[in-house]
Amino acid sequence: MILFRNFTLAHWKLFAGNFLLLLCSLFYLAWWAVSFRPNQPGGSSGGLWLAAAFITGIAGLGLMSAGIGSLSRDSKSQLVMYIVLGSTALFFVLLAVTSIAFHRPLTSELLIIHVWAAIELCAIAVLYTAGRFGPGRAVTMSALVGIATIVGMVCYVLYYRLNEAAAYRAGMAPLAVDALLMALFLVMMAFS
Repeated sequence: MILFRNFTLAHWKLFAGNFLLLLCSLFYLAWWAVSFRPNQPGGSSGGLWLAAAFITGIAGLGLMSAGIGSLSRDSKSQLVMYIVLGSTALFFVLLAVTSIAFHRPLTSELLIIHVWAAIELCAIAVLYTAGRFGPGRAVTMSALVGIATIVGMVCYVLYYRLNEAAAYRAGMAPLAVDALLMALFLVMMAFS
């Protein structure tokens, strides 16, 4: 196998965007570790980690969106539109369920979980429709995104119900799972 075989500009945008989202997840994890460590005051570096997460996250989403848009137009697939519409509807359903049924206060993490899942599923879809991912790889990656999203949602719902140490770990778990998945995505894309 040859690394990065026949990568177009759109493929590079997807790859670089996913890499930036991986960095975003790691920076967010560092911010969480510094700012929410039980029984220890947050360090002054917390703001720097959060700023780095924000910058890499926005840049990563922009690059991935550009790559997804290019590949989606090239393949003339409507799959991305269906994923975006379905993810938007699911967000509002889960917003209602988490706030009404579980009495979970709304925080930005709910939006982050859903935007991340939607962008990853869109990337998988365009790589599949463009012939870069085969059915097995696309289904496997989609299932892993689904599992990571469920992990994120469970931790999101449980967070305020846990003691300080358990909540600290629950806040870190989705970030670590997402980072591992994005690293796997990068490897799979590089060798596709």
